[in-house]
Amino acid sequence: MTTKEERIAALDLAIERGGGIIKFCQRLKVTHQAVYSWKARGWVPPERSLIIESIFGVERSRLMDPNLVRALSTPAAHTF
Repeated sequence: MTTKEERIAALDLAIERGGGIIKFCQRLKVTHQAVYSWKARGWVPPERSLIIESIFGVERSRLMDPNLVRALSTPAAHTF
C-alpha cells in the first residue's frame, strides 16, 4: 500500500513526464485546480489514473486511493 506522500510523488512524476503542470492538464483536459485537489486529498480519481497510466507510464496503483486499490485486488467471494 502506498502512502499519501508516495502517491503525490507519483503524480509529480507524471506531471514531469508531461512537460509541466500546464501541458499535463492540457493532455488530460482538466484544470490545474483539479490536479491540486488530487494532490491535497492524496489520490487521483480511478478514471484519471487509467489515463495517466496509459499516457505517462505511471502505474495506476501508485496514484489511486489505496482502499480502492485493495478492494479491486481482492477476489470476490462466490456464493452458490
